Amino acid sequence: MPSWSRPASSLRSGEPLFADIWRIDARSYPQEVSLFVRIRDNAGTPITHLAPPYAEDVWRQYWRGLGEQLGLSHVPIDSFTVREYNDWDTTGYALALLLDYSGSMTSVLTLLQGAAEDLIRLKKPYDAIALASFSERLELLSPMERETPQLLERFRQTRFRGIGVYTAVYDALLEGITLLQRVDSPMRVLILFSDGDDNASQTSALQVYEAAQAANVRIFTVGFGYTQDSLLAALASYTGGRYYPLNRPEELSSALNEIYRSLRNFYLVRYRPPLYAGLHRVHLYLTLLGDTVPAHGEYDTAPITPFDTVGKQFERIILFDFDKATLRPEAVPIVEELAELLKRYPRIRLEVQGHTDNVGTPEYNQRLSEARAQAVVDALVERGIDRRRLRPRGFGMTMPVAPNDTEENRQRNRRTVFKIIAK
Repeated sequence: MPSWSRPASSLRSGEPLFADIWRIDARSYPQEVSLFVRIRDNAGTPITHLAPPYAEDVWRQYWRGLGEQLGLSHVPIDSFTVREYNDWDTTGYALALLLDYSGSMTSVLTLLQGAAEDLIRLKKPYDAIALASFSERLELLSPMERETPQLLERFRQTRFRGIGVYTAVYDALLEGITLLQRVDSPMRVLILFSDGDDNASQTSALQVYEAAQAANVRIFTVGFGYTQDSLLAALASYTGGRYYPLNRPEELSSALNEIYRSLRNFYLVRYRPPLYAGLHRVHLYLTLLGDTVPAHGEYDTAPITPFDTVGKQFERIILFDFDKATLRPEAVPIVEELAELLKRYPRIRLEVQGHTDNVGTPEYNQRLSEARAQAVVDALVERGIDRRRLRPRGFGMTMPVAPNDTEENRQRNRRTVFKIIAK
């Protein structure tokens, strides 16, 4: 087990150092993006005193470059801040640990329980932990508690409760979020361990995501043998957490250890991101002991998320001039972002919906709206999208988003929008 930390002054010339963007919180996009950066030595020990408030005057000599890759374009980030958090900080976390107790997990219950006890012993005095098991339903094993002896005693008394057959992962996540929502803490973290597909939930991944956003809960998911883990990974990423895939259940204790230690030791990099509706690839460069140490990560601001369902309409709007069905120059980046999105999600089909203002006859505006939808479809096809994945549809002047009483409002109505029709 690595030490909690060591200061930068203890580093030796030639010593290998590693940096990674452990997680990215883009929930405040486009106003701000937060990078949670770890800097560690060869033994995995966090390195401290490389940023304010511990290195006020010299931090810029370490943090040398930041940028984002947007499609084929690289955008440098000229202004960013860095703040160090470490095990001396007394900000209290509220953590909920959810353990899968479904039938397939009975052979590894001892390992699960041992990992939970290791996490309790590791806990700092100002943090609180609640533990719960789940199969078809959630069973609270220990309520939110700061005192380590009480936590251990309560957990040992109740740790075999909740063993079942089926797995309701999303129901458990939603109940865990509700549990955390009752806690008065700005730092709410939910950690879930599961080894199987969800086969009993009444809750969807979208409902979990929306609840986590509303309650300011960061979800960390740990998957063992999970055959459908893409939604677990997405829930972690989109809520500012992280996904840990495990090959063996024996790795659970070290994964929980890493999650908790990384919540306590990190550098917070904040900046205003460039506008782009798609995948942002982040590149950060530090200079440590005379060497350049890179760190990379990515976050997604596309108008479609992995949780969206058929029927969702999203407002990636393309506007048109009066009585025209020709794409404006400013529409080209939007079309290119949509083309990249459709290539990333090859099963999605879109309805391209064209609209007009109320100037002219209904018949004329119907044809104009169809032409606008077709113009967008043609532009997407030119960028490599199969025409069979796109359905143009005109609505004429029947669905205004603003009263047609001013030129500005009429301009808002001359538009195309998009709806998911297959996924």
